[in-house]
Amino acid sequence: MIKFFYIFFLYPFAYIILQALQVFMGKKNKQLVTYKNNNFFEVRNQSSQWISLKRPFWIHAASGEVEYARPIIRELKNTYPEIPIIVTFSSPSAKKIIMGIADIEAWGILPWDFEESCLSFLEKWQPRCCLIARTDVWPVMASCCHKKQIPSLLFSATFATNSSRLKGLSAKVTRWALNNLSEIHCVSTEDAIQLEQLKLQVPVHVHGDSRFDQVFYRLQHPKCIKKELRPSQNDKILVAGSTWPEDEKVLLPAYSNMKNNCKLILAPHEIHESHMKLLENQLKILDLSFCKYSAATSWTTENVLIIDQIGILAELYTWGTFAFVGGSFRKQVHSVMEPLAAGLPVLVGPYHHNNREALLFKEKSVNGQRVVTEVIDEEGLAAQLAIFLKKLAPSFSKSLVYELEQHLRSSHSVLEWCTRKIDE
Repeated sequence: MIKFFYIFFLYPFAYIILQALQVFMGKKNKQLVTYKNNNFFEVRNQSSQWISLKRPFWIHAASGEVEYARPIIRELKNTYPEIPIIVTFSSPSAKKIIMGIADIEAWGILPWDFEESCLSFLEKWQPRCCLIARTDVWPVMASCCHKKQIPSLLFSATFATNSSRLKGLSAKVTRWALNNLSEIHCVSTEDAIQLEQLKLQVPVHVHGDSRFDQVFYRLQHPKCIKKELRPSQNDKILVAGSTWPEDEKVLLPAYSNMKNNCKLILAPHEIHESHMKLLENQLKILDLSFCKYSAATSWTTENVLIIDQIGILAELYTWGTFAFVGGSFRKQVHSVMEPLAAGLPVLVGPYHHNNREALLFKEKSVNGQRVVTEVIDEEGLAAQLAIFLKKLAPSFSKSLVYELEQHLRSSHSVLEWCTRKIDE
């Protein structure tokens, strides 16, 4: 019944609504509909016919899930350099990230979840297997893969206790979609337990989170940043990453009380002109001196280094002593994994329940220091900074990195699965 309802009523209704409202949509959603309507795909160097003849690995990453797919792409290309890789996405925001990955032969939008569209996609590309990052399993596409005997794997899968996918009608759709997969690799035992309520017939295993592999790879292969701005080893540095105005309203007054004891690297999530002007006005009101990364040739006397360049935050965390992750006083926190992998204790605001690692490491301590600490207001943030300045053990960083290294090699389990399927 659920299959009939989804195929003939639920999805067609959503499709019609999206088409009808396209002219009223924002840029991102309008682009999504246009891409799907036009079967957007880009091919690098070789032709699509050449790729299909080689039977590519197909990876699907909805949006930010591309970061979970990166280490898988590297593993596959290192092991099977002769087999092309294609990547699909569900959100246009993933396009720019995917275009920057050299090991991909083609990329484009996942087709509409109609049987005709899905079968046409599979016929065109002839993938040897389908690897889905994190969560984005579409039931008709999964069903078509099963029908065409294309092995499919959901990796780094996570299912929160309050997930809507496991409740009511959504649970029935989820069960149908997941049962069409060949195998599921969950992040943790808790995720696998959550899936038990669906009574799946597909094998479920626990193999960890491939994002850890990506974060550590990035730290081992850093981008070039301005060494002349690097603080001295004696300086205490708070790195505030991906901040929004709501975060800065709390963070900056709290930091101003500590300005004589530590410096601040401030990396806003958005660096457009209006936000930068707002930020500079706040700093002047709080009597905080600052310089901008793009223009500075040294960082010695100023309290704050404003990062007005994107894409270098991971490297900047390695300059830090402790970190604050933005979005957590706004709506939802950004990833805490990069500062943790750099060995920093992390502060987050009250809106962090969207982030699995924030919740996981909020329950953990290293050398007597909590790894992720929630602060709910300016006073709490200032108090926690004071505690870090007084009590943070020098051995904390190495101990934390060792703890995170135990989560590595999830991507290798995906490679082993692909190898088994090739051998079969």
